Amino acid sequence: MNTPFRNPFAFLLSILLAVTAAACKSDGNARPAASPPSATLELPPNADPAPELAELAFMAGRWIGVNPNKTVNEEHWMSPRGNNMAALFRQIRRDGKPGLVEVTLITAESEGVFLRLRHLHGQLDVPKNRPNVSVFRMVSAGNNVAQFAGTGEAEQVTAVIYRLVDANTLESEIQFAPDSKEKGFTTRYTRETPR
Repeated sequence: MNTPFRNPFAFLLSILLAVTAAACKSDGNARPAASPPSATLELPPNADPAPELAELAFMAGRWIGVNPNKTVNEEHWMSPRGNNMAALFRQIRRDGKPGLVEVTLITAESEGVFLRLRHLHGQLDVPKNRPNVSVFRMVSAGNNVAQFAGTGEAEQVTAVIYRLVDANTLESEIQFAPDSKEKGFTTRYTRETPR
């Protein structure tokens, strides 16, 4: 009969089984070691935010709001990194299904700072009446307010204004040209803390 000391393979196997058993919890599932928080993650210089985006950092966060018709709007803005920051918007209908989704990208370019928005229906299909990306140029930014104006096909949108009302309240105001069929509106969001 071999002992672990006489059979190196059996000895290593017994150690491996012991380590595996120790890693498993009472429910029988092994759990990987926790990742360090992102605050300790060392990012390379290419992730440093462009100076042109410094005045937009107030928008970063998870924002949620309830419309008068009880639909729910969510807008999640990522922090500025490199020459850009990105957001995902979704609207939840009263039946719980997605009403629409928007993907937004703000980029600092040689011609200025631009906000590009892709509007999608709930099943991620592109609306026939809005097949192109809407493009807005930043008009001003400072004191926790940023304003963009529509260009090209989006020029009927005279202003898209993001305003930090207080540490936990963000407003998004949309204004249209006087001859537009659209009516302006403001959406108020509350900062949502991760669970």
